[in-house]
Amino acid sequence: MMWAHALWTLLLLCKFSLAVLPAKPENISCVFYYEENFTCTWSPEKEASYTWYKVKRTYSYGYKSDICPSDNSTRGNHSFCSFLPPTITNPDNYTIQVEAQNADGIIKSDITHWSLDAITKIEPPEIFSVKPVLGVKRMVQIKWIRPVLAPVSSTLKYTLRFKTVNSAYWMEVNFTKEDIDRDETYNLTGLQAFTEYVIALRCATKESMFWSGWSQEKMGTTEEEAPHGLDLWRVLRPATVDGRRLVQLMWKKASGAPVLEKALGYNIWYFPENSTNLTKTLNTTNEKLELYLGGKTYWVCVVSYNSLGESPVATLRIPAIDEK
Repeated sequence: MMWAHALWTLLLLCKFSLAVLPAKPENISCVFYYEENFTCTWSPEKEASYTWYKVKRTYSYGYKSDICPSDNSTRGNHSFCSFLPPTITNPDNYTIQVEAQNADGIIKSDITHWSLDAITKIEPPEIFSVKPVLGVKRMVQIKWIRPVLAPVSSTLKYTLRFKTVNSAYWMEVNFTKEDIDRDETYNLTGLQAFTEYVIALRCATKESMFWSGWSQEKMGTTEEEAPHGLDLWRVLRPATVDGRRLVQLMWKKASGAPVLEKALGYNIWYFPENSTNLTKTLNTTNEKLELYLGGKTYWVCVVSYNSLGESPVATLRIPAIDEK
């Protein structure tokens, strides 16, 4: 008998020593998807043995409590659960505790506390227009629709990101909107003239730590201006027997000029140094010109123009033949 009792005790001890409780649920994170659900996740995401979970909630500022429905995925090693309307109360403060259970026992997480205002996540806004304002330089006006699923009375904070087309680098501005109009506007200033930009928006309620996703991108172009300027250079050919020289002039729009900038034509004038009364003028639509000049020092000036005006003057000095 004593031998049988000792064997039974040994088997019992082995059973307890081999028991493996589930890991304690940690890193609990909850998000209130406005008017859709209140969802919590936790780790570990997967247990070595079959584990099921029970998510306990208190709400209505602690006066009510319930358990997350098992079909919202606390069963079978799933590590998330969603509470659905109509039991989502806002504004409110919730507590959440996750209980993990397997064949060997139960272990509970710490109790976590959640203010719904601080974890609200809303839909992204919808941009419907990015256009310049007539007569306002280097600006586009962005118009968008405030998210339908957003608290009507809430101030929304926004991040607007923008970049030039084909650029890899985004820039951002942050602002808030206190009005509750369905259609919103923002004037984005300090841009390059006649340049196409890509715009996107995201938003969040003022108290929340969670941003919406980014809106679909929308493109718009700033107003055209007079040309930015020219880079001008020349190639000097040897003088002929009569003392005349072939000067090949070439130019292009200045570095940093808007990519879309186009000139309708170019005005060129040139004169011997200190003899402006001998100025000659030419016009061309090409970006190069050949001049035959005498052996003196000359000055050459070129401007580009479009329907809005002229560029700053690009000037070039042509040295005299005998100048060292």
